[in-house]
Amino acid sequence: MRLKMNCDFDSKIIPKDFRSKVVSLFKAGIRKSSPERYEDLFGGNKYKQYTFSVYLPKPRNEEAEIHLDEPNCIINFSTGDAETGVVFYNALISLRDSKILFGAGNNITIKNIQMVPEKKIISNRTILKTLSPLVSRDHNRETFKNWFYSFEDKKFEPILKRNMLPYLVEAFGEQARYDLEKLKITPISMKKVVVYCHEIHIESSVGIFELEAEPYLQNYLLENGIGTMTGSGFGMIEQL
Repeated sequence: MRLKMNCDFDSKIIPKDFRSKVVSLFKAGIRKSSPERYEDLFGGNKYKQYTFSVYLPKPRNEEAEIHLDEPNCIINFSTGDAETGVVFYNALISLRDSKILFGAGNNITIKNIQMVPEKKIISNRTILKTLSPLVSRDHNRETFKNWFYSFEDKKFEPILKRNMLPYLVEAFGEQARYDLEKLKITPISMKKVVVYCHEIHIESSVGIFELEAEPYLQNYLLENGIGTMTGSGFGMIEQL
């Protein structure tokens, strides 16, 4: 399920860490409409089977804030799990036309929500575009330190595969381990970006690339996001 939300702000100034504010928006909706699902979706550091992206009109970074040309944005949401999709849809509907605190002295209001048609991938090779940055993260569980890699680094693809391995094996079994090993990302028009989220700077990648993999893996990544930190607004892609 893909959703598109047109939203208005009270002012043209939003926090630089706007992705965490969108997560807070989701949490507010879940608490209101499906409180019994809140802990399951947000409790602990578990894999989130969804992704989202935020389109901002001509954003300009100004220290801890972002200044926009117009006081609005578009939030795109995607999940391959039908139940999760319904929970989020109901949550967002419950918040429609309500002012929700967004930080930097600003509020956000969801004006409308649309379901976006999806097109299945049937080829082993697909040209894709990022809607939110791709994150390849090497996390040390003992020191809790993170290293992030953009597409320019040779560690980008192997670490990205390591990030995705646990949840793909959980979804599809051991066959996914072998098919993931064959997955290949070929940059076409990519660039490195450093974004600020959850009070850290994250090296990531945006642009257009070719994804070579089994169609079932491509469709899963198209629906739920590619890489890691998808639930924080990273890894959302679309077909070109």
